Order: sequence, then structure tokens, then C-alpha cells
Amino acid sequence: MRIVVLTQNFPPEVGATAARLHRMTKSLAERGHQVTVITAMPNYPTGRTFEGYRGKIRLVDESDGVRVVRTWIYPSKSTLPLPRLLGYASFTLSSLLLGIWGLGRQDIIVFDTPPLPLVPTGLAIGRITGAHVIMNVSDIWPEMATQLGYPIGRTSLWLLERLERFGYSKSDLVVTTTEAAREGISRRFPKVQTAVISNGADLQMFDPAFRSQEVRDSLDAGAEDFLVGYIGLHGVFQGLEVVVEAADKLRDYRTIKFIMVGDGPHKEALMDIAEHKELDNLRFIDLMDQERIPSILASCDAALVPLAAEFPSTMPSKVYEALASGVPVVITKGCEGARLVEEGNAGRTFGPRNPDELAEALIELYTNRKDLARIKEKCRNLAERFDYNRVVEKTVATFHAVAEGTAIPKCDC
Repeated sequence: MRIVVLTQNFPPEVGATAARLHRMTKSLAERGHQVTVITAMPNYPTGRTFEGYRGKIRLVDESDGVRVVRTWIYPSKSTLPLPRLLGYASFTLSSLLLGIWGLGRQDIIVFDTPPLPLVPTGLAIGRITGAHVIMNVSDIWPEMATQLGYPIGRTSLWLLERLERFGYSKSDLVVTTTEAAREGISRRFPKVQTAVISNGADLQMFDPAFRSQEVRDSLDAGAEDFLVGYIGLHGVFQGLEVVVEAADKLRDYRTIKFIMVGDGPHKEALMDIAEHKELDNLRFIDLMDQERIPSILASCDAALVPLAAEFPSTMPSKVYEALASGVPVVITKGCEGARLVEEGNAGRTFGPRNPDELAEALIELYTNRKDLARIKEKCRNLAERFDYNRVVEKTVATFHAVAEGTAIPKCDC
């Protein structure tokens, strides 16, 4: 098949979206499919165009057998509406005007949302190339934003809701990562064809065997220390203030240590809070290459997956990677990830923005090392259900079904 993937984020950027789509496109190319990615000049999450890409409006290269077309974007990591809107609008236009040069006819186009401004571009590229259109919904917008109380003006909300409806109604298939998200869309839009393709983890890339005392030493964690790690975006939806507050409450537990790895619009504010509290048990670590993440994650004793509110349809990809690494997950209640952790006894849960519950959950794991060892075993066993090889096979089968007009396979995860 000839497949186009439209996404605002792709390596060398890091983060859940970039990593997931890189794995998917690489796997499709390895199976003999002709894959083109249309993406923005890399800038996420720093909000600055990466060195080597500055001053360019279009660049074509190849990555793991995938043709990658990069087009101009106005970069910003501001949380203010206007800079974010300019960023979305700039890529929406450049990806359509500059991304389709030489594309020719295609069988499938997958466009990733959010951001919802990519909806008209994805549909237009599908029409121009004669491709069947799949709208991949990573997070349900604007529902998540309004649920969190994110400042969206009345006009912007009206526009986002219509973009959402337009994308659902005009796509050949709408794909979500959880059954709860799929059911939510189907209840509101019963005529829309939906399917589930779960996320997963590469069980060779993420493995408990990568645990290393050398890595722990580099993170100032001794053999007897209990290392708690957050690895990912420092943004509004993560509600990471709860981690800083929990570290403050646990400052007297000298062998419980926290690391926060990554970047994002809220990182500086979080660092200011930690500095004001004079926390010596919390260390912020800069964004790093994806290749280093598996050994850092496996070297932790607990993996944090905080969310700023209860998001019932959300399954953060961090959950799968922690499970595959044999690391107990400590996650905010009220999401699909929390349900999986609770049912599989693969960690602990805590209330949104509740540092007392987070601290208590960490103390439970810290003080009961025998239970911790049993949980680690269950984590890896649970991860087998979400082996990325299974996810790829489901993805290929779904794409074939859309292209050929046959029944969409059901998710067995």
C-alpha cells in the first residue's frame, strides 16, 4: 500500500506522539509498504526550530525507509492562545501547499489529532491523492480541554467543535487508542465508523534487563535508594505540580529520590517551585535522545504518570513502556491507564492533583519491597498483551480493510 501519515510531531522530536508514529511508519516500511510522512520542521517541545532545520520552508529526507517531507511552522511553546494558533495555522497551510509536491496517488492517508486544525488538510490531501482517509484521535479534543478548564474562548471552542465534527463525518474511519474513547465518539456521532488500535511498547526496546546501577549512579541514586521517575512532556495536561508537592512531603525519606526528565512549557515554573522549596530530593534533567530513555526508565523503582484531571478515555503511552520495563506505574485515577494498573496489580493510583495520595502510594511501594518485587513481575507479564508487534499487525489489517472496503478487525488487546 501507498500510505501518507500527516502529523505535526515526528523525530528527531521526542515525546509520545513522535515515538509512536516513528515506530508505526518504520514497521510499515519494513513490511514493504511505501510510506510518506508529512510533518513540521522539528521544534517540539522546546518551541525553537532545531539546529540544521532553521531557515528552511521545505525539506525532504529519509528515515528508516520512510520518506519524510518537512514543511515550515511558526514554532512556539507558549501556553497563550495566539502563539499556539499561529503554530497550528502555519503548519496546516504549509503541509498542504508544500507537502503534496510529487506525492501522486495514495491508498491511505492517516492524519493525527490533536491538533484539530489538521482536519481540513488531512481531508484535502485525501481528496487530491485519491486516498481513503483515517483520522487518528490520540486525545479527544476539545472535550479534554474543556474538562480541564483550559482557557478556550467561545469562538475558538465553536471552531474546534466544528473541526472535530467535520473530521469525524468526512473520514472513512476514526481510530482511537482505547475502547472507552471509541464508545464516547460513537455515542455522540453514531453514524461515524470507528475502530480501536491500542498503543503498545517494543518489548525489545523496553526491557527490565536494561536496569543499571551505572545509570542510577549518574542519577545520584544508590543501590538502596528508591528512584521515582517522570519522563515526558512538562505541560498543562500532566499536572506536574503534584510531583513537586509530593517530593516536598517526602523530603524526610532520604532514600526516596525523584527525577523529572524532559521539557515543555511548564518546566521553568516547576523548577522555580522546587527551588523555592529548596528540594534536594528532586532533580530536573534536560531533554535527551530517545535511545537513552529505556535504560533510565528500567533503572527507576516507580514510574509516574500524572494527569491534571480525570480523563476516562485516556491511556498514556508511558504506561506501556513502564510495564515493559518491569517498573510499577503510579498513575492518576480516572483514566484507562489507572484501570489497567488496578486490574493488573501493576502499581498504585492517586487522585488528580493530590500530593498526599501520591506520597502515600510511593511510601507503600517503598516500604514493602517483597510486594514491589511481585508487582515488577506482573508488569512485564501484563506488557505482553501490548507487544508492539501485535499492534502493527492490527494496524496493517485495519489499513487493508479500509482500502478494500471490508470489515474492520476488532481490537483484541
